[in-house]
Amino acid sequence: MSKKPKGWYEAIAIRPVMHVDGYESYEKVCGYVADIYFSSTEEKLRQKLVTNSKDSIYISLFTLYQVGEAKCPAYWVGKDLLTALMQSDLTIEADSLHWAMKTGIFMLPNSVIFSPEKRSVRAIFWHYDPSDDYLYWTASDGDIFFCRRFKVSENLRKLTYADVEDLDPQAIVDFNNYLQSIFLRLILIMECRPELVDTESKVIRVNLGFAKDKAKDFYEPLWVGRNYRYQREEVQDKGGTHASPRVHWRRGYLRNQPYGEGRQQRRLVWIEPVLVMGKG
Repeated sequence: MSKKPKGWYEAIAIRPVMHVDGYESYEKVCGYVADIYFSSTEEKLRQKLVTNSKDSIYISLFTLYQVGEAKCPAYWVGKDLLTALMQSDLTIEADSLHWAMKTGIFMLPNSVIFSPEKRSVRAIFWHYDPSDDYLYWTASDGDIFFCRRFKVSENLRKLTYADVEDLDPQAIVDFNNYLQSIFLRLILIMECRPELVDTESKVIRVNLGFAKDKAKDFYEPLWVGRNYRYQREEVQDKGGTHASPRVHWRRGYLRNQPYGEGRQQRRLVWIEPVLVMGKG
């Protein structure tokens, strides 16, 4: 890849964002995008997708390029929300989603999702192209990119998998299934729980040195689930011969809830998971 040009970060990012402890640096994540964006063109990458349709690297490269074209819009995912989504059974059809945000980055908390190589997955990048009805996504653990491309109207039936050398192919397929389910759950939650999604970002002036001209404006990150806390329930030990309840999850799920006049309309409602804990 060619060297990133001077001022690349300002050119590729909508705005500089404050660092968040427990997450990868936004500038570093944008750097993955910039490596591709400033070294190729959309036309070349689209051609590669046609001529090398089974080569997964071009799915990742095309996705990253499109994220760069959109100026790297990003949402930071709250750790409790991600945990709750991982403990929910959510059957999602991609063509039922509205895709209000067609391109972006989900910044993931460290040490929650691990790749087959036991490295923390730091970000998921995606691009939905309504002109040809394809959804592209790719995710990085800092060393390897995992990716998929599929036609949304076919409800995930035809998929292109990432192939990574020296890893069990079935492990990659299983991990891609898992990552895709997490990604689609995040898109779904943005639609059915809009109160969890930040809409404004405050400006913070940070002094980078002793001189006044060293001050720089940064923006607070936009969050999905910033203040979300998963539910906990304590179960009283009944004593006697009954064993104390072990800690376990009561899994979440989706409900197609009727509402409106005559309850003729339907909307998806997330019944949240609950962490059940014994209490002596």
